[in-house]
Amino acid sequence: MHGLADTSYKFGTGRMLMEHGLLEHIGDELRYFGKRPYLIGGPTAQALIRPRIEEGLHKSGLIGTYGVHAGHVCHQAAREKAQEAQLHGCDVVIAVGGGRAMDFGKLVAYYANTSVICLPTSASTCAAYTPFSLVYSPEGKALPGNFCYDLENAALWIDLDIMAMQPPRYLISGMLDAMAKMLEIKNGRQQLHADACPKPLYAGYLLAQYSYEQLLASTDTVLRDLAEHRMSPALQDTIFFNIPLTGIISGLSRGVGQSAIAHAIYYQLRTLFPEETSKALHGEIVGLGLIPQMYYNGEADQVEGFRHFLQHVQAPTCLSEVGFPLSDQHFEQLCSALVSSEYVAQDAASRARFAQAMALIAH
Repeated sequence: MHGLADTSYKFGTGRMLMEHGLLEHIGDELRYFGKRPYLIGGPTAQALIRPRIEEGLHKSGLIGTYGVHAGHVCHQAAREKAQEAQLHGCDVVIAVGGGRAMDFGKLVAYYANTSVICLPTSASTCAAYTPFSLVYSPEGKALPGNFCYDLENAALWIDLDIMAMQPPRYLISGMLDAMAKMLEIKNGRQQLHADACPKPLYAGYLLAQYSYEQLLASTDTVLRDLAEHRMSPALQDTIFFNIPLTGIISGLSRGVGQSAIAHAIYYQLRTLFPEETSKALHGEIVGLGLIPQMYYNGEADQVEGFRHFLQHVQAPTCLSEVGFPLSDQHFEQLCSALVSSEYVAQDAASRARFAQAMALIAH
């Protein structure tokens, strides 16, 4: 087991489909990757897709094996599911569900030594596109770093009929995770200039800036369409921004430089207070972390406007709203872990600015 990052550029998926009625025809698409799929996901996602998946496989004379996992993304559980897949002669893993299911399915495929196809049922993160997993202990405590894979995911299948049924909270979470890229790439700066970083990272920054602007501008339209389960062009665009485009931005950075304070807050909360914050989505915590990120970047004049945006989409705006057990001791514990990270410059002025930034979400 290694899971270490390398210096290669990996842009997430070898083959991507994003269309209506996809599941009824997956047998034709599956032929590129295997003949006996192992479908792994939580019980809700499995119930949502199984009848249509079985119809699609039956048309091509194929059958699948179904595994259910509702726990954390951890090595022990992934090894057990990989053994189950091998026992049934499965030659490809299909991850079904939200971001956590995507990360778990990729880890199962790693241990089963098969390719992985990601079939997300929500656009809550870019995990269906990225060639790494966020991994935790069996109890839900975040493990350091990303668990990286040598190759890209084999395919990304986005069925737009399923995406039209996702809860708005999940889509909003994915939007916030996508919006974080622009603010985190320029960590500690109001603007990022082309000569200030490697050109691939700057290209990612420009894409992130475009994504940020488009997601902000279309929010009300997209949420209205989703409430009516209408797969409009605007909703399709948001799904594209949330999953593949954000994954491409991550790929341009080779997984380094596209995350900063907002994701560090997520990691520390999942490390120090995993049980208390377990009900908050990844993007909800990251979105909350964008308030101090914005302030630390020197954009204090933008903070209140962004806080109002979070309130408008019913996303958390303070630590207690993501389950953080707020007390002076706990807050000091969190800030101490963050201020010593690579994302905070260690001069007195930067440390003071970071402390002021964190105070904005402490109530």
